[in-house]
Amino acid sequence: MGRPDTVTKEYIRRPDIFADVFNQFLYHGEQVILPENLTELDTTEIAVPYGIDNVSVPEQRYRDAAKLLTAMTDGKAAYCILAVENEDKINYAMPVKNGLYDFLQLAKQVNEIARSHKEFRDKGRKPSADEYLSGFWKDDKLYPVITVVVYYGADRWDGPLSLKEMYVDCDERLLKYAADYRVNLIAPNRLSDEEIDEFRTNFREVMKYMKYSGDKQKLREVIGNDKRFKNLERQAADVISAVSGTRINYWGKEDNVDMCLAVEEIMIEGAIHAFKKLNISQGKIVQYIMEEYDKSEEEAEKLIRECEQ
Repeated sequence: MGRPDTVTKEYIRRPDIFADVFNQFLYHGEQVILPENLTELDTTEIAVPYGIDNVSVPEQRYRDAAKLLTAMTDGKAAYCILAVENEDKINYAMPVKNGLYDFLQLAKQVNEIARSHKEFRDKGRKPSADEYLSGFWKDDKLYPVITVVVYYGADRWDGPLSLKEMYVDCDERLLKYAADYRVNLIAPNRLSDEEIDEFRTNFREVMKYMKYSGDKQKLREVIGNDKRFKNLERQAADVISAVSGTRINYWGKEDNVDMCLAVEEIMIEGAIHAFKKLNISQGKIVQYIMEEYDKSEEEAEKLIRECEQ
C-alpha cells in the first residue's frame, strides 16, 4: 500500500470522483459538472508565482500541500482539490495556502491572457495605454477558481476555516477591511448521512466509512445495512485502508471488496490482540471467535495466526 497522499491523489483525480465531489458540495448531488467535460490542469504551472513580464516572484513553496493538489476545468471554472488524509494532517494554515493556490491560478490566467494579446496584437483592436501597460484589457474575464479541501479523518477538524480566524485579536473596525478567505471543507463528521448519500460514486462509501471508523460497533452496523459495501471497488477500499490505517485483507485478485467481511476481520483482530494482552488462552479465543462471529474452528485458528504475523 502506498502513502495516503499518493493513494488519495490517484483516486481523487479520476474525473468521475472529482466531478462527484464538486457536484455534492456545490449542487447537493445534482449532476451539473460532467466527468467527460473535465480537463486536467497542469498543477506545476499553478504553483509558479506570477510576476510582471513572466519574471517569477521568489515565494516559499508549500510542498506538503502541492503534492496533494489536483485541478481540473470544465471550460466554465477551474476546480481544485487539496486532499488532507487524517487527523494528524490538519493544516492550521489552510486558509493561507488555499488562497495562495487560488490566486496563483488566477494570476496564471492573467499572464496567459496578456501573452495572447501580444501574440495577436495586430489582429484585434488597439488597446488603451492602461490596457497596454497592464496586459489585461478592460473587457477580459477570468474563470473563477473553486478549491475544496477533502479531510478524511474521523476526528473533528479543529483548524481555521477563514483568514479572519487566523488574525490576532484587534479592533473589529479594522478587521472588516482586512482580506478574508473561506476554506471549502468536506469532512466526514461534518456531513449528515443524507448529505453523504448525495455522492453518486463510491466516494460515498469512503466518507461513510470514515465517519464511523472511530466506533467499530457502529461501523459494523452501518456497513452491514448498506449493500453497496458488499461490492466496493478495490481503489475505494485502498483509500479507506490508507487513510484509516486499517489493514484490509483482499481475497484473491478481485476488483471489488466485501467490506462487511473486512470490517468483521478488523473487529476479530482487535479482540484477538485484546485477549492476548490479558493472557487469555488460545483455546478460549478460538471458542469466542466461533461463537461470536459464526466461524469454524479452522477459520478461527487461521485468523489468530494472521494476527501473529
